[in-house]
Order: sequence, then structure tokens, then C-alpha cells
Amino acid sequence: MAAVRKGDSKGAPVISAEDVRRLAGPLDDETVAEILKLGASLEELEIAASYAEGEGDRLDRLGHTLTGKVAEIYEILSADQEEAEYPPR
Repeated sequence: MAAVRKGDSKGAPVISAEDVRRLAGPLDDETVAEILKLGASLEELEIAASYAEGEGDRLDRLGHTLTGKVAEIYEILSADQEEAEYPPR
């Protein structure tokens, strides 16, 4: 049997900006649009949002990289958080 990796979900696509904001927090319209373009599932969004908030399983965060759409969402959310913490001068 093949191993299941974080990010290999085949769930239903995210259907609204409200879903994204509810799970990932307050985001600007551009960030939400980037996430919606990926066509990720709610499960993928939940995993990425929890990792972005530092809530992912500690073993997973230390020993397993995120893959697929989860990794893409995580990168978008991380970049948005970094920009909020360190705005351009």
C-alpha cells in the first residue's frame, strides 16, 4: 500500500473566499484569489492554515515536508504573514 503524504487529498474544492478567510484568517483579496486559483480542497486548506499558524503535528513539521496544494497554500500564507510582520519600507 502506498504511503499517504500530507497534501495528497482529493477532497471537494474550496468554493468561496469566505471559506478561505474562515480557515486562514483575515487576508487581502489578492491572497484569497491566489489560494482559490489552486482549486484546493477544504481539507488541504485546513492543513496548510494549521501549519502556517504553527499548529501542525510536531513530528510532521520536523520530519515530513508538505506536498502538492497544501505546500502551495502554506507558501502563500507564509509570505502573507511575513509581509504583514515586515512591511516594505
